[in-house]
Amino acid sequence: MERGTPAENRITREFLQDARGKSRAVDTTDPAFDRTHAWLGRPVFNRPAFLRAEDVRTLEHDLGVLLRLLSSLPERLHGGDPGRMALSLGLPPAQAEAVTRCAVPGPAVPLGRADLLRERGRFRLLEFNTTSSLGGCEIAEMSRAMLADLPLTEFAERHGLGFGDPVAGMTASMDAAHPSRSGLPVAVVKWPDSPATATEFGHMRLFLQQLAELGHDVFPCHIGQLAYSGGVLTARGRRVDRLFRTFQLSRLTGTPETAALAAPLLDAVADGAAALFTPLPADLYGIKDCLGLVGDPAHRDLLDPAEAEVVDRLLPWTRPLRPGVTTREGRTVDLLEHLTANREGLLLKPSAGFAGKGITAGWMAGPGEWADRIADALRSGTPHVVQERVVPDAERFVDEDDPDTLAPCLLNWGVFHTVHGYSGAFVKGIPRAAQDFRFLGDGSHVGCVFHPLDHRTTGER
Repeated sequence: MERGTPAENRITREFLQDARGKSRAVDTTDPAFDRTHAWLGRPVFNRPAFLRAEDVRTLEHDLGVLLRLLSSLPERLHGGDPGRMALSLGLPPAQAEAVTRCAVPGPAVPLGRADLLRERGRFRLLEFNTTSSLGGCEIAEMSRAMLADLPLTEFAERHGLGFGDPVAGMTASMDAAHPSRSGLPVAVVKWPDSPATATEFGHMRLFLQQLAELGHDVFPCHIGQLAYSGGVLTARGRRVDRLFRTFQLSRLTGTPETAALAAPLLDAVADGAAALFTPLPADLYGIKDCLGLVGDPAHRDLLDPAEAEVVDRLLPWTRPLRPGVTTREGRTVDLLEHLTANREGLLLKPSAGFAGKGITAGWMAGPGEWADRIADALRSGTPHVVQERVVPDAERFVDEDDPDTLAPCLLNWGVFHTVHGYSGAFVKGIPRAAQDFRFLGDGSHVGCVFHPLDHRTTGER
C-alpha cells in the first residue's frame, strides 16, 4: 500500500493506545446503529476519525474562501451571466437557459461538500460539490450512534469532542437564502429515474426523518408531481412555497420529456412564486473545470492575496484537457506530452462527473490504455480535466478479524461547509487496500468524524 505509514494526530494516537484494549473499537452491531445501517448499506468503521481544532479552523476558513471564489466566477469572467458561464463550461443550451432563468442576485449562500485527501498532514481538495444534492449529509446519525458506546463517550467528554450535523447546516443555509420563507413547509424534490420507482422515496427516508427531527415540515415528491397554475406551485395538490432539490442540473437534457417535467418548477421559480434551494447556478461551481480556472496562473490576477494563498495551499494541479501548452511548477509544457510522460502521477476525470464515474487513474492504467482514454476523452466532446495525483496518509483502525491488530487505511474525507462554517464530515476507505478510487463506491467503509467543540476559540497543539 502506497504511503502506508500512519500519519495520525494526537487525539487519534491516544484513542488507539494499547492500554485502551477493547475500548479502541466500537461495536457497530449495537441497535443504536440500526438507522445507520438501513441508510448506508455498507461497512461502518469501528471508530470515528478525529480532527484537531486547528484542522477544523483551517478547513472552515479555506473552504469558505474557495466557495466564495467559485461562486463569484460568473461576475469575474462572464459579466455576471451564469448562462454564459454554463456554455463556456460545455453545458448544453437547455441547462444554460435554465441556469439563467433561475439565477438569484447577490452572493451565493454557502453550501457544499469538499472531497479531500490528507497528504503529509495537509488537506488537498479533489473536487467541491456545490449543489444541495450532497451524498453523505445524514452522517450525524452515525455520530450519535457512536455515542451509545460508553468508553467512546467518556473519551469524547474528556477531550471536549463532538460532531457537526450537515443537515442542520444545510437547512440553516436554506433559511438564510430565503429568510422571508423560513418556517414554511419544504417540498423535497427528486428526479424520477423510472415510472416504476417514481413514487419510491426510501433512499430519502433518513434525510426526511432528520429534517423532521430538526423541526421542519417536509414532504417528498418527484418533479413530475409539480403543477403550476395561477401563480401557485403545487405538489399532489399541496401548495409549495419552497423546494429542496435532490437532483442535479445535468438532468435537464433538453429533450421534450425533460423539458415538460421541469417546466412547472422552472416557471414558478422564475416568477418568484417558489424558492428553489439550491438555485440551479450552484451546480456550475462544482464543475471541475472551475478548479482549473482558479488554479491556472493565467487567471492569477482574478484572485486577491487571501484567495491565492488558499488556492496554493488547497488545490492540486488541475487543468482542462485541451491540446496546447500549459504550465506546471512554473514551466511551460505541452499538455499532451506532459500527460504521456507523467502518467503515474495523474488522473483523468470528466469535468461534470460524480461518484468516481469515468475516472482513469494513470497509475492503474498501462501506457496504451492511458493514451486511449485521453484520445477517447478528446474525441467525445465531453469536457474533462487532468489532475495531479494526491496519495493520502494512512490511519489505523482495529482489524475486524483480529481485534489485537490495527489495520492501516487510506482515507478520503467529505467535509461539509454551510452558513455554520464547518458542518461535519465523513471518511471513506478500505482497510489494507492500495489507493484505488473505485473503492469509494459501495465497497468502501464509511466513518463519522469528531472534533473539539471549542475549535473557534481555543488553539490545540
